[in-house]
Amino acid sequence: MRTEMYAHPVSFRTDAAGQAARLAGAGVDRVRLAFAYHSGRWLLSTSAPASVADLDGGLWFAPVPPLPGPLRPAVVADLAGETATVLRAVGIEVSAWLVGLHQSALATAHPDLALRNAFDHRYRHALCPSRPEVVDHAAALVSGAAAVPGVTGLDLEAFGYLGWAHQGAHEKIGVPLRPVDRWLLSLCLCPGCATVLAADGVDPAELRGRIRAALENQLAAPRPAAPILAEDAVAVLGRALHDTVLAVRSGVVRRLVAAAVQAADGTPASLRVTADPYATDGKAGGDLAALGALTGALTVSDLHGDAAALAADLEAARPWAATLTGAWNGAHPPEAAYAAARTAGADALALYAYDLMPADRLAWLRRAVPDREEVRAG
Repeated sequence: MRTEMYAHPVSFRTDAAGQAARLAGAGVDRVRLAFAYHSGRWLLSTSAPASVADLDGGLWFAPVPPLPGPLRPAVVADLAGETATVLRAVGIEVSAWLVGLHQSALATAHPDLALRNAFDHRYRHALCPSRPEVVDHAAALVSGAAAVPGVTGLDLEAFGYLGWAHQGAHEKIGVPLRPVDRWLLSLCLCPGCATVLAADGVDPAELRGRIRAALENQLAAPRPAAPILAEDAVAVLGRALHDTVLAVRSGVVRRLVAAAVQAADGTPASLRVTADPYATDGKAGGDLAALGALTGALTVSDLHGDAAALAADLEAARPWAATLTGAWNGAHPPEAAYAAARTAGADALALYAYDLMPADRLAWLRRAVPDREEVRAG
């Protein structure tokens, strides 16, 4: 099983060759390097310990700019291309890590292309995949990254619907929300989504009304959640409407992913996925068979330290992935994740992320992956 690492080019501003050598010495076979990333604030652990890196969103770190269009990101210095060259020099393969639709700067600048909930509130942290302009933007990111010399793979994150959570601002909620309430708040009813829903027989006004009524009732008199989200979702929408909404959203995601794969023009792409059809957290959810047929390679991740959840998603994805990767937040002890990935027959375990996780995780990799030389030799 290969070992891989997520990383941001900011971690290679200081002694890039030394950072690359450190990763190679730990047995890292591939780095999934951010070429397009959301805004963030990283407390660096390794390259410049205790330094704070402010990461603006809507930026492009590669030498080959994406195709022009209304959502073209701002091009910055060739940080990713230069870093890829340094990594390849020490024998580490490079995948371009693309956070596709989770782009607050672009969604804020183009509110007509952002997610819009049943109350007509726009979410400024994410673009809607039903919009052709957004699909073109995602495809442009892919084609631009695939054209960078030394890039031999793609990691597609947030190539699908995001939702209510993870907006970046401090979210204040005074009433307990059930999982179904968070999902209902995440359902997009922008003009693009209303059109595709109507094409499958959904009355957007009826759907909007059911969502609003359920949320207004929960805010007025909170109720406990059912044992599983699906029970509450069917209770709110009714079985037929519930199933159609899930199917339509799944179809939107498949079309987005198909466009991305076509834009990759043969560069292998691994799609971040989950078996959860209600997911709105940067993973494409639901129809793993169809998604696996499009990309061939799937990545399932857990960034919360829940090895059982990772194992369940790995098991669900294994039949549909020609290449399967488990991704794990290295801030949590990785032993259980490594065992889950091995048990599932995963081809790789990827840790998230270099320069965020404790620096001694690299020493753990050196000890824990005895077959890394066999993998490289094979």
